[in-house]
Amino acid sequence: MICSHNERITINNNAVIVGELQEPYFHSVHCGCWREETYIHKTIFYHKRFGCAMKKLVVLSIILLIGGLALIGIGLLPDTPAPELEFPISNPDLVARLAAYHTPNWGEPGVFHNGIDLVISTNVKIVSPCNGSVSGIEESVNPYAGNILFKIKIAIDRIWEVDLVLEPGFRDDTNNSLQSDSIHVNAGDVLSTGDTVADLLFSENYAHLHFMLLYRGMDVSPYDFSSSAAKATFEEIASRSNSTIQYSYEMPQFYETMQFKLTVGIGLSLTIIALVLFKFSK
Repeated sequence: MICSHNERITINNNAVIVGELQEPYFHSVHCGCWREETYIHKTIFYHKRFGCAMKKLVVLSIILLIGGLALIGIGLLPDTPAPELEFPISNPDLVARLAAYHTPNWGEPGVFHNGIDLVISTNVKIVSPCNGSVSGIEESVNPYAGNILFKIKIAIDRIWEVDLVLEPGFRDDTNNSLQSDSIHVNAGDVLSTGDTVADLLFSENYAHLHFMLLYRGMDVSPYDFSSSAAKATFEEIASRSNSTIQYSYEMPQFYETMQFKLTVGIGLSLTIIALVLFKFSK
C-alpha cells in the first residue's frame, strides 16, 4: 500500500506522523500481502538498539572502573608494619668483614650494591632473620664472577621479603652440589626467627652471604630495618674489620608515587565516563 504525504500511520501501536516524503514507500501495517520494513520503523529500531547498547557500555565501564580501583586499592594498602630483622648468621664472630649496601659502581658503572655482603672465614650456619615463609629457592649464575648463586626467598608478608643469597664462590659442580644439599628448607616452609635455613660453605673465592631486604620488590638496606641487637652486631663487625655497613641512599617512595598515579587515573576515568554520559544523554 502506498502512503500519501503527511499521513498518520501506526507502527507497533505507536502513532507516527510521516513528514514530507520525496518518494512513496510501503509500510507493513495496512498492507497484509506486502510486509516490508519502513524507513521510519528502521530508524526507530536502530536508535533504540544503539541507545540500549550505549547504556550497557556505560554501566559496564563504571563496574570495571570500580572493580579495578578496588583491586588497586587493596594492593596499595600499607597495612603491614616494617620488619625488625635479626642477624642472619648464628655465629657473627665468623664474619670477617662487610661489603656495604648501596656501594656505587658495583660490578659496573652506575650499578649500586643491593644488599650487605657478610664475608665469612669458615663454614657458617644461616638462620632466618624474621618470621615468614619460604616463597622460593633459586639457583643462578653470577653475571660478574661466574659462580653459582643460591637464593632463598623468605616472604614476610605481601609487602616485605628477605633474600638470603648464598655465594660460596665455588666454580665446580661437586662443591656446588654440596652447597645445594646444605640448604635445609623447601619452598612453602614456614619459618620463625632463628630457624636454621642453610649451612654456607667456605672457599677462598670471596665466600659470603648476600643479605637483602625488599620493600614491594625494591631493595632497601637490611641494617635500617634491623633490631637494636642486630644493628649492634653489624656495628661490631664493621668496627673490628674497618668496613662499612651502608652508604647513604634515598628510601623508596613507591606508595606515594602510586597514590599520585592512582589519583590521575581516577580523574581521567571519571572524565571519560562523564563525557560519554553527556554525549548520549542528548
